[in-house]
Amino acid sequence: MTILTNLDGLIAPTASVSVLDRGFLYGDSVYEVVRTYKGQLFGLDPHLRRLRASADYLYLEIPWSDRHIRHEVERTLAQADWPESYVRIVVTRGTESKISLQPSPALEPSLLIILSAIDPTPTLSQTGVNLVIPDRLRNDQRALSPKAKTGNYLNNILALLEAQQQGADDALLLNGAGLITEATTSNLWVIRDGRVITPDDDVGILQGITRDYIFQILEQHHIPHQKAHLRPSDLEGIEEAFLSSSVRLIMPIRSIDQRPLPHCPGPMTQKIWDEFLTLMDPT
Repeated sequence: MTILTNLDGLIAPTASVSVLDRGFLYGDSVYEVVRTYKGQLFGLDPHLRRLRASADYLYLEIPWSDRHIRHEVERTLAQADWPESYVRIVVTRGTESKISLQPSPALEPSLLIILSAIDPTPTLSQTGVNLVIPDRLRNDQRALSPKAKTGNYLNNILALLEAQQQGADDALLLNGAGLITEATTSNLWVIRDGRVITPDDDVGILQGITRDYIFQILEQHHIPHQKAHLRPSDLEGIEEAFLSSSVRLIMPIRSIDQRPLPHCPGPMTQKIWDEFLTLMDPT
C-alpha cells in the first residue's frame, strides 16, 4: 500500500509515535477519514466539525485551527504521487512521562495525517457485501457514545471478526434494546416500497457525514425517506439495501443473515450513487 504521513508537521513515508502516547496505550484519540475526488478534498469542513465534537466528548482540547489542519492536509497531499487519496486525520491526547490512566495536566496533543492511494475511479460494486447480525452488541451510548469517533474501536473490531468467522463480510450491530444501529464502519440504509429508511440517531450510531449528504440528495429529489427504529424482523420484505461511508461512499448489500436481497445493487441504490457522484464533482 502506498502511504504518506505527516506527524506534527513532519512529512515522511512513515511515522512512529512513542509507546507512551495515549492514543497507542488507550485509544485515547479522535479521528476523521475523508477522501479526495478528482484531486480535491471532499467534505473536509463537516468532518473537522465532527472531529471537534468528538474531542469535546473526550474532554480533549484541539489546539490547532481548522485552517491549520486543512493546510497540513493539503501540504501532505501536494507530496503524494498518486491521483486520489484516503486521508485519515488523528488527534491523540499526547505522550505521557509514565504509564497512568489519569491524563497528565500538561499533555500536548499530537496531530497525525495519513494518506494512502485509493482507486481513482469510484465504481458502484455489482457484487455487494454479505452481512450478519452477531450476538455482540453495539457499545451502549451511555458508556461510550458511538456519536464520538474515537480511536477506541475494539467493539467494532470484535464484531467484524465474528462476522468473518461466520463467512460474512461485515456485521450489523444491535443495541441493548434489540434495535439495529449500523455496520462496523458504515451507516445502514434499506429500501421498501420506494421509501429509503435508515436507523434513527437515538439508537446509538455515528452520524455519518456521507449519511448527511445522502439526506440532501433524498430531499433534493423528493425521494420518500425516514429515520426509524428498525428491528431484524423489519428487514423482511426489503427490496434493496446499502451501506454508506466516507471512502467507499455507497456499498450495496447482497444478503443479511444469509437471506439474499431481491436486488444488489437495486435501482434506488444506483440512483443515489449517480446523484452522489454529481454532488461530489468539484467542476
